[in-house]
Formats: sequence, C-alpha cells, structure tokens
Amino acid sequence: MKRVLIWAASACAVLCGSAGLVHATHRHDDGKTYVQRQTLPTKSLSEQLQDDNRDMGVPPVDARTDRVWHAIPGLCGWRLDVAESERATRMATDGKRHLVWRIVPPRVRLAMLPADPIYRGPDTEKSVALMVNVSWGEEYVPAMLSAFKRANVKATFFIDGKWALAHPDLLRKIAADGHAIGSHGSGHPDFRKLSTAALARQVDGTNDVMAKIIGKRPRLIAPPAGSYDDRLVNMAHERGMYTILWTADTVDWRRPPAHMIVDRVKRGMAPGALILMHPTASTVEALPQILHMLSVAGFHTKTVEDVVDERPAMMPPSILSPVPTV
Repeated sequence: MKRVLIWAASACAVLCGSAGLVHATHRHDDGKTYVQRQTLPTKSLSEQLQDDNRDMGVPPVDARTDRVWHAIPGLCGWRLDVAESERATRMATDGKRHLVWRIVPPRVRLAMLPADPIYRGPDTEKSVALMVNVSWGEEYVPAMLSAFKRANVKATFFIDGKWALAHPDLLRKIAADGHAIGSHGSGHPDFRKLSTAALARQVDGTNDVMAKIIGKRPRLIAPPAGSYDDRLVNMAHERGMYTILWTADTVDWRRPPAHMIVDRVKRGMAPGALILMHPTASTVEALPQILHMLSVAGFHTKTVEDVVDERPAMMPPSILSPVPTV
C-alpha cells in the first residue's frame, strides 16, 4: 500500500539577505495539514527529495511599483538543496527525510525600486503586519504587550520621540519583547506643513532619541496622521529608511466600541495587509479577539521590518515522517 507523507508548515521568520543554507529547526502545528504526493517505494532517495522540492518549493516574488499601492516589497522563496538533504538524511539513519532549504531572494528587491511609500506587503503570502502608532496612551501599552506575548505575535510600534523621552522604560520594554520599532516623528506635527529643515530635524532628531534609548536607529517612519509629501519619502530613502502607511485603519483613536474595531480588522484583513491601531482602552479590549480571529483564519503575523526585508512568515519543515501504513 502506498504511504502518505504528512507535514505541518512551521512558523519561522528567516533573514533572507543572502542565499545561504537554511534549516527549519523549530516547528509547530499552524492548523494546516499538507499532504505530500504519494511516493512509490521504488523511488530513490534523490527522486523522493526532488518530489519534495516540487511539492514544497516556493519561487520568490519580485518587488514592484503599483499605481495605487506605490512600492510593494517582494518576498523570498525557498528551494530544497537535494544533495545536502540526501547527505543529511543518510547521516541521520532514522528513516526520515531531513530537508535542507536554501532561501531564494527576489530578482528585484525593494531596495532597487525608486523612493516610494509602502502601504502594503505582497499578497502572495497569507500574512499581515500589525502597526501601533504611539504618541499617547501609555497606560494601555502594557496590556497590549501582554496580549501580543500570549499570542506569540510580534508587532511594529511607531514611537513618537517626545513620548519616548517621557517613557524610556516602556520603550525599552517594547523593544525587549521583540517588537520592531519605527519612528513616528516628535510631537505629532503635520509633516507637509513643515519646512524642509524642520522635517529633517523630525527625522534625524527622533532617530537620535531612539538610538540613545534602545541603541538602534529606526529603519521605518510612519508620518503622523499619514500626512507626507515627496520630501519625506526622499529624505527617508537617503537615510536608508522606508516611509510606511497602512492598508487597513481601525480608526481606534476615535474610541469606538471594541466590536467595531474587531469588525474593521475583519473587513481589512487580507494577505499583505498592514493594519493600523493605537493604544486605547477599546483596542486593549479588542486585541485578543483580533489575534484569535487572525489565527483561526489562517493568517501569519510578521513585523513591518519583515515586510521590507522580504522575509517569509513561514518555512517548510526540516523533517518528513512517514505515516504508518494502514
């Protein structure tokens, strides 16, 4: 009787700046079961591994510029290193296939595109990124961090420089929890109304504040109220930064009831979406429901840094175990 091989995809954020060897070493059931093509016992190990690559290998996606969404980052793919996998399998001697994957970067990377804002990630992966703009609401940040931690989710916090100076310990806590940190300017001004010199002070001054407190300069900047012009986009680009907007807005700063925030996320969640929220009482109440809803719907979560670095939110398994014959 033919044997069916079942594998579960593991959530694993992998840096894809180079095409080096990648081993997925930690796996967990994400709620999906993938059934591999049936493999005849007469096939050689090399042939079985080639089948694995055809079944599970994923091509990269190129970054591109869209007339509506502006710059859309690409996404790294992966392919099986058959020779290394065969060597690892023979060394293991446990009857299982040990898979060694290579990350395959896009031919066109985000960094190759002209300066442009980013409103979304690629829609070829079922993932979203949660953004939290913070200029106030510090009393609600700890509860949001707790909700993210319980769900094992990393978000991206865009921090106001003045807020950071007033709450350095809380900023350090956000960073220590593994969340990405971006700039939200300082004092929540309208960037379009600032002189070029004042705008530069917003960008550089806020970055200096972040570097002093957490030892790292932001690579992302989210303009307050989404107000920006080409000066900001070009200024950020010159500094190796990306200007970040959003795909879906919870409008939670108006303090709607929690169920309305959940409904807005439900309507806006789609592959590649950047979902914006703020620290409010309603958001704290809604957040556990949002995280559960995303999980049940099969969405992976990633940071906006993952998005601009074109890192996949998941990788295929490192080991394939045969199901007992029935």
